Amino acid sequence: MKAYLDIDVFADALLCDIRFKVPYIGELIRDTDCPAVEDYNDFAEALEDIWQQDGALLTYAAVLAAEKPETLHRACELLRNLDNYQRITEDAYGYGQHRLQETLGLDDEAIYELDGYMDFEKYGQDCMENDCVTKTEFGLLRRLDPPFPEQRQGQRMM
Repeated sequence: MKAYLDIDVFADALLCDIRFKVPYIGELIRDTDCPAVEDYNDFAEALEDIWQQDGALLTYAAVLAAEKPETLHRACELLRNLDNYQRITEDAYGYGQHRLQETLGLDDEAIYELDGYMDFEKYGQDCMENDCVTKTEFGLLRRLDPPFPEQRQGQRMM
């Protein structure tokens, strides 16, 4: 490829058009630094690692929509740190149950026993607010550590 382009190293190449195989991902990365070919290769390798994980691409799209990275390098950092995010697929009721299990270490049987005695939906709404859950076009998103900042109230779930 280098011989075809008449260059010694890929850093000498100018990238004119980048196309992403993954829907939405290319539209969510706004890099103004004009990354090198090697940077895109690193990104492609990191993306390949999550390709077959169920729901991981949607989670990553939600992360990009919420974090709005300015560079490919930052987008790659977010991709490699995807475990720090949780895309929420349930409603407030289910989220309330999930957070109660997570916080108190309860099993499904204990949650079943509490059903009817506890307002899981209200608890879930409160948890979403306290967890600074953010709404994106790809679903609700929670950043685990640290949570999204409070100033995002316009995007937060209430």
